Amino acid sequence: MVSRRSFVTAAGALAAAAASSPLWASSITPRAAAAGASLPVSLANNSGSGTVYAYISGSDSTGWPGFVTPDGRFQRLPSPSAVLTPAPDYAIALGASGSPATTFTLQDYVIGGRVWFSVGKKIQFFVNPPGGGGGVPGLVQPGFTSSDPNWLTNWTFCEFTYNSANLYANISYVDMVALPVSMATTGSGGNQSVSPLPAGALASIASGLQAQAAADGAPWNQLVATDASGAVLRVLAPAHSPTDFGGYWNSYLDRVWSYYQSHPLTINGQGSIGSYTGTVSGDTLVFSGLNTNGVPFTKPSAVDIFGCASGPLYNSGGDARGAVAARLAAALNRSSLLVSGGNNQPDGVQPSGYYTDAITNHYARLVHKYATIGYAFPYDDVGPTGAAPVDGHIQDGAPTSWTITLGPGAGSGSTPPPSGGTGAYSTIQAESYSAQSGTQTESCTDTGGGQDVGYVSNGDWLKYQAVDFGSTSPLQFVARLASGAPAGVSGAIQVRIDSAGGTKIAEIDYGSSGGWQNWQTVPANVTTRVTGVHDVYLTFASGSTADFVNINWFTFTK
Repeated sequence: MVSRRSFVTAAGALAAAAASSPLWASSITPRAAAAGASLPVSLANNSGSGTVYAYISGSDSTGWPGFVTPDGRFQRLPSPSAVLTPAPDYAIALGASGSPATTFTLQDYVIGGRVWFSVGKKIQFFVNPPGGGGGVPGLVQPGFTSSDPNWLTNWTFCEFTYNSANLYANISYVDMVALPVSMATTGSGGNQSVSPLPAGALASIASGLQAQAAADGAPWNQLVATDASGAVLRVLAPAHSPTDFGGYWNSYLDRVWSYYQSHPLTINGQGSIGSYTGTVSGDTLVFSGLNTNGVPFTKPSAVDIFGCASGPLYNSGGDARGAVAARLAAALNRSSLLVSGGNNQPDGVQPSGYYTDAITNHYARLVHKYATIGYAFPYDDVGPTGAAPVDGHIQDGAPTSWTITLGPGAGSGSTPPPSGGTGAYSTIQAESYSAQSGTQTESCTDTGGGQDVGYVSNGDWLKYQAVDFGSTSPLQFVARLASGAPAGVSGAIQVRIDSAGGTKIAEIDYGSSGGWQNWQTVPANVTTRVTGVHDVYLTFASGSTADFVNINWFTFTK
């Protein structure tokens, strides 16, 4: 397995080093067909904002950094003589939200690339002078500290490499969660797509980390970056935390080291690496027959665990120690070493056993709760042999088109909201909520595919901001529902306005439909007149603590 590592060159206080190409860029297995240096690219704005800029950065085949210009050509960066210098402006201004995509043909290969989007203002890039006698300048990209000049800019990115072997592109949350990006391709691999971060997920992850900080006193809330108004811009991965997590992991590590003093731990390096079994001797986890290259497996620090690349979790590459280190790092982030099957990593523990300890990587826990795809730490690709990958990537040996969208849209795998998006009499996708509590999104097999909102139980709610009912009150509320709840479990879907405890205007009482993807369209009368613009809340009430309903979409009718 290949880790979708973090490869941002952080600007910090503008004293950053040159950006390097991602490791995965050189380790992709070529397909039979070869991609030519001619790829139609579309950049779409579905963000809701009228001011959006895109950038495409990367390196050419010699490793020289640069940007793709609006005509699809790769432009090498100039090399400054001695000081950090602002990069030329290679922003590609996109049309208003919902307007036709900006299109061009990418006419050069780009290695270790990123497609960036920013809303409201441009991103500031810088160029470092060549260092170490290599003669190649360094591109300084947006970083993860408040001293970075892009800190209050709302930006995001996806990663890619386009070479003679293929186009490989992925969405990752190893560095942060921010504005949603989706992708779609056509080509020899068929039609492929990667879904964006679901609506409301960024806010849910942020609020979850703030609640976790209040619960355990660790600085999870410091990972939430906001603008001057308090709106969430991005949520940083703990490897980029502005506040040291100190001894956060110590009590968990003490328990692990104590347990494996008298119990064997087996780690399957997978592939051709083989398995290694060890126990704790003194303060060191020792695996029989494993050459640790002079770096023993002692107790790691919080920095080591979150970054998966330092101290005892130093990864020496594609050898046996590297494979063991990667799987040990994954098990620590997931706190899966003391659960049932935890002595057999990674095969002994299924994802349902991850993040169940009070001490865990709560950022990763929340990312996987609210995002459908995407790595949350560097070795999140480690999993039981044969398990489906959790990353969001596309790969095509001979691509014929590539669309990258800011916001929900092409590549999202879901039906986009109708024009206007907040009209009460249009179809409102359940996953387009602006806030929620207690629910999760999941893949949907209903007509149109995409996602539904599931795992709904008593006390949960969904908020849909600024729904316009116009001057005429609706007669009915209509929802697309499914349920695989056991016999005797049912509940109410209540429609309220302006708050979760606001005036109830409609209610559907619902039991099992025979399956969580066995969909039914269910109407209910609107019992209280409502006109104008209101926040609409779907609240859920049940006499049971069990999940009782999934919802795909809803609308109102006159």
